[in-house]
Amino acid sequence: MCGRYNFTVDTPDEKMAALVRMMEKRYPGGYRTGEICPGDTAPGIVEAQGRIVPVPATFGFPGFGDGKLLINARAETAAEKKTFAESLQSRRIVLPATGFYEWGRDEGKTKYLFTLGDRQIIYLCGIYRVIDGRVCFVILTRAANDSMIETHDRMPVTVREGEVRDYLTDYAFAESALAAPDPALGRTAV
Repeated sequence: MCGRYNFTVDTPDEKMAALVRMMEKRYPGGYRTGEICPGDTAPGIVEAQGRIVPVPATFGFPGFGDGKLLINARAETAAEKKTFAESLQSRRIVLPATGFYEWGRDEGKTKYLFTLGDRQIIYLCGIYRVIDGRVCFVILTRAANDSMIETHDRMPVTVREGEVRDYLTDYAFAESALAAPDPALGRTAV
């Protein structure tokens, strides 16, 4: 389960810096940086009228109880679930991040940051709906790979930088991305 991730603006990665500049120009102060939690608004990347554009996006779909949010969807079953199927088909989003957090299984519940090592940005796959005029998203998850399984049995689905457009615009590609293996991740206690 991915319940928190990090979006850092202080990064040497030029793609992330360009995204931050675009967000500031279009939506000054309209998003959060640092640790992104359910209910927060952060930069997302969507396809709109044939263009790939950044938008402010709020983490979570309204849940089934007061104040509850749905924050994840299982990639293996999202296409079959009424809550997620239409969004998976036509409203996919990518969340640029510098890492994501998960809590260990130990008694102290150690908090870990998972990153891609040599690359600064990890592109988390999600789906979205527009609710009350806001883009709201959930992160797609799948069974954890070897680099994650010791900490948690689920992890976010990711794509590489060069696959962002394909994930957003090509449903067949998105389906294959949901089943493709994720890269090995580095883990740091925070």
